[in-house]
Amino acid sequence: MKKIKLLIVSTLLIISSSIADNNRTEIQKDGNNTSTSNLLLNKLQKDLKKNLKKRSSLLKDINHKRFLKKFYRDNNYSAVWFNQIGLTKRYQELFDAIENDITLKRDGKLYRKYKTIQGYIKSKERDNLHTELYLSSLYIDFLKHLIYGSINWKSFQFRLKKLRKRGINAHWITYKPDYNISKLIPQDINKTINEVTPKRFGYKRLLKSLKILQNLKAKGGWKKLPHFKKLKLGDKGQIVIKLRERLIASNDLNSCDNQTESSLFEIEESLDKDIKIQPEATFDKCLENAVKKFQARHGLKADGIVGSSTRKALNISIDDKIDKILLNIDRIKWLPRTNDKRYIIVNIPEFMLHFIESGKEVEKFPVIVGKKRHNTPVFKDTISYIVLNPYWKVPDGIVKKEIIPKMVRNPNYLRREGLEIHTSWYEHSPRINPYSLYWEDYYYGYSKFPYKIMQPPGPKNALGKIKFKFPNRFNVYLHDTPTKRLFKRETRAFSHGCIRVSKPIELFEHIAKINGIDINKTRKILKSKRKVQFNIEKKIPVYIVYLTAGYNDTDNVIEFRDDIYGYDKLQKRME
Repeated sequence: MKKIKLLIVSTLLIISSSIADNNRTEIQKDGNNTSTSNLLLNKLQKDLKKNLKKRSSLLKDINHKRFLKKFYRDNNYSAVWFNQIGLTKRYQELFDAIENDITLKRDGKLYRKYKTIQGYIKSKERDNLHTELYLSSLYIDFLKHLIYGSINWKSFQFRLKKLRKRGINAHWITYKPDYNISKLIPQDINKTINEVTPKRFGYKRLLKSLKILQNLKAKGGWKKLPHFKKLKLGDKGQIVIKLRERLIASNDLNSCDNQTESSLFEIEESLDKDIKIQPEATFDKCLENAVKKFQARHGLKADGIVGSSTRKALNISIDDKIDKILLNIDRIKWLPRTNDKRYIIVNIPEFMLHFIESGKEVEKFPVIVGKKRHNTPVFKDTISYIVLNPYWKVPDGIVKKEIIPKMVRNPNYLRREGLEIHTSWYEHSPRINPYSLYWEDYYYGYSKFPYKIMQPPGPKNALGKIKFKFPNRFNVYLHDTPTKRLFKRETRAFSHGCIRVSKPIELFEHIAKINGIDINKTRKILKSKRKVQFNIEKKIPVYIVYLTAGYNDTDNVIEFRDDIYGYDKLQKRME
């Protein structure tokens, strides 16, 4: 029995010893693997440090060398795209993001660079140092594309300066996105893309429009229409067929449910019996509705008649429309990235004011903006006070360029318009008799006009009954107007730069409700001529923007607007 026990103990000791030996072997193997893995990262770290600290001929084809030198130095020359095993999946996430970015032109510089690096990584000749730096350089380019876009803002501002020298008030204030690319690079790629993507001003809707147009282009787009004077309901011929095909290609004409067999029969009966014409060659009610739809989404008069303006819009190529969408996408990237609960957007080419609250549009008003040469500036500010029954204090520039010449031609002009001359901007300052002045001296420049002209509250007041002030260097603001008839026009560029609101009382009541202002009391004030100012505690940001393309969620259509100030042509995208 003792012999059996000794044998068992002996066997267990042998097994235990064997397991211990095996464990020591495995530990040694793991240690060797860890050492080997660390060798990869250590070597890459040394190579980065060695080649980025000095001018290395090995890196002559690497872009952003100065940036990369600082970035890797600040991060202790640690690899971004490698771990102990080798190349991480981050590079594939970057490639997927670039491949799926529909704003990148496939013949553009960035996409071509991506395809070159993609080929290099698949090749047998690649090395870890170049792979690391190529990927970082590519990611920098992609982040700059996402954050800043491709508009040459420096060139554009130079062109605006030249316009101002010619007397055209052209101003566009940009708000550079505040992101640190060095800090973004090591972060999760998909989260970073989401972080830097604009969330407002219809950015996602523009992406939707771009995707629709790209799909239409893949199907062949549309053909340019030949020249014709006018097409309208009842017209016939091959040109009508071409118009129909054009509207089908852009999804403005999908079906003609309203066209019945009887209407077709009536059309055929009205024609000479010897002449056989296709129903498609007749400008029917269905085609007219399609034309109206096209006109409405292009900011044209929706009368169903294809004249020169509509024909011009129909003949804009699909490539030009895609470029216009891309241009507006890049414009949004340079609008403020603030996160306001409520704010106002005035889109100049759309001639519309949008009141946004909690991310949703609660009101939409037609507006009048500055006419050419008196361009409404693009900028952001905040409504801080509202004036009921305001005085219009005529800017000196308008006095010099418009009022003085009119007074030379008609000495009764000021009295007719209800304008007063004062010694200062103080509304109760002494008044000057306009008939006592020799206006020719001011007209020919012999004397400088020393007084101030203003218009008191009343039915003729150019500011109407309400003025919304957001003090700014352009002296531009929102206000009422007595010329309501102009809001019926499709193109509403008539002011000297300020924005005339079609429904100022409704806008005021929105702001009054937010700020606890007694609306009944203000209605009584508006019936009088007494000037009253309300300071706003909960100030409302105002964003005056210039977007010539968008997507209408209500009607599910892409919309385009006329480039009224010619900014689309002046801005260049660099691909």
